[in-house]
Amino acid sequence: MNQCGCHDYVALTRRRFLGVLGGAGAASFLGLWDPRLLFARPGRNATADSVILLWMAGGQSHLDTWDPKPGTPTGGPFGAIDTTAKDIQICELFPRIAESFDELSVIRSLTSREANHERATYQMHTGYAPLGSFQHSTLGSVISKMKGRKVPDLPPYITVGGQAWPAGYLGSPFAPFRVADPDEPTRNLDYHQSVDDENFRERLRLLRKFDRRFRARHRKSDVLTAYAEHYKAAHQLMHSDSARAFDLSREPKDVREKYGASFFGQGCLLARRLVQAGVRFVEVTNAGWDTHADNFDEIRGRAPALDRAVAALVQDLRENELLHRTVVLLCTEFGRSPKINKNEGRDHWSRVFSALIAGGGIVGGRAVGASTPGGQEVAQDPVSVGQLHATLCRCLDIDYSDTNYAPDGRPIRIVQDHDASAIEALF
Repeated sequence: MNQCGCHDYVALTRRRFLGVLGGAGAASFLGLWDPRLLFARPGRNATADSVILLWMAGGQSHLDTWDPKPGTPTGGPFGAIDTTAKDIQICELFPRIAESFDELSVIRSLTSREANHERATYQMHTGYAPLGSFQHSTLGSVISKMKGRKVPDLPPYITVGGQAWPAGYLGSPFAPFRVADPDEPTRNLDYHQSVDDENFRERLRLLRKFDRRFRARHRKSDVLTAYAEHYKAAHQLMHSDSARAFDLSREPKDVREKYGASFFGQGCLLARRLVQAGVRFVEVTNAGWDTHADNFDEIRGRAPALDRAVAALVQDLRENELLHRTVVLLCTEFGRSPKINKNEGRDHWSRVFSALIAGGGIVGGRAVGASTPGGQEVAQDPVSVGQLHATLCRCLDIDYSDTNYAPDGRPIRIVQDHDASAIEALF
């Protein structure tokens, strides 16, 4: 056992898993058992096999974080500090992250046309602009489908805080499992206080009884199949030892303190536990970056928890020999305006913004692209949302030109932009 209790998370073999379920009745839940649904083969020759997305909801200011412009009319009051990477400076509010730049790289030339929160968030998660008549799948769902499950009884895609993304055209088997609070991650996996194990089994038997005739009439229904798979996966997780991956109390006190007591800090610790246990894609949301007013006070207040959590996550992944197979991406829907408004805030700005990336084959200590001296535009090497997604796919050995199909037969490329390619400078 290492200091983080890794022995809790031994991956199950197919034989061991089937042996555990043998005779338990779970295998026939709703009459729809097919091991192939749970043991989809992962991609071959993968560099990375998991992703942790740290989502800065609201539009994080690039000028006050990863692309500072001290001493300029647009720069604001914060200074810049050196990092452990040559010639790369970041905002002085992030000294711990600055010390981690042997592993981290920064992208300073992200750009898009979407400056509305909902549309930009949708595009950054799916790679597509929103359509009123169609729901695209997020990159988390796509990666879950393309790579398959690593552990049969853990969801491949988990979100911590933030919104509950639908699975989109890929269907409910690829929808994320949402954890509302990292300190109460299994609240929806435990029985209600009025229900014991026997009561629960009785309810399942009653459900199967009511459902039998309906299933007989609709055996070829994809909707019914997806419904059954969802119930089966939930039932399986409730009674699985793998659910211990959600339990932060199993972590040593000093490890929990290293991440900080904030929601985001404990969410990052949970993300490390989940990828260590075999989850493909974990998204942790850090909200509150929509700073139209009091931008500098807001960022000054939010920076310490972010700085502590991200540095701890990168260090922890490295020490547990997980960083080489886990891509960590910190990003947001757009940046903030170089112009400081009358409320000491910054407004929406999608022309140029920044992201951090580490692990999974990414070379640390590099800066990709650059903004103009005032941070208004891309000055060098623009990076599109499609290129960012293509870069993640390359880390995971996924062909980003591959196509999935919606239920109506509509072809959907993983990366919409046919001209997009991975960011070579990061490799």
